[in-house]
Amino acid sequence: MLTERYLLFSIFLLMLLGAAIAFSLFVVKPLQTRWAIVKARQIVEEGKVRNKWQFRNVYRMLATSKNDLEATKLWQILDRMR
Repeated sequence: MLTERYLLFSIFLLMLLGAAIAFSLFVVKPLQTRWAIVKARQIVEEGKVRNKWQFRNVYRMLATSKNDLEATKLWQILDRMR
C-alpha cells in the first residue's frame, strides 16, 4: 500500500517537473528573447551603453537565441559596440 502511493507520488512529481521545464523552454525563453530584442533596439538607437549589467544580459540572451534572424542581427551590432 505504501509503495503504491510512493510510486504514484513520484510519477506525479516527475510530471510536474517536466511541466515546469517545458513551461520555461516554450514560454519563458521566448519572452526573454523578445525582451532582449526590444532592449537591444533601444541600445542600438542610442548608440551607447548606459547600463553595463543590462547590456551583458541582453548580449547573452541574444547570443543564445535560436532561429531568430533579428536577434542574430542585433547581437552582431552589439558585438561591434562592445
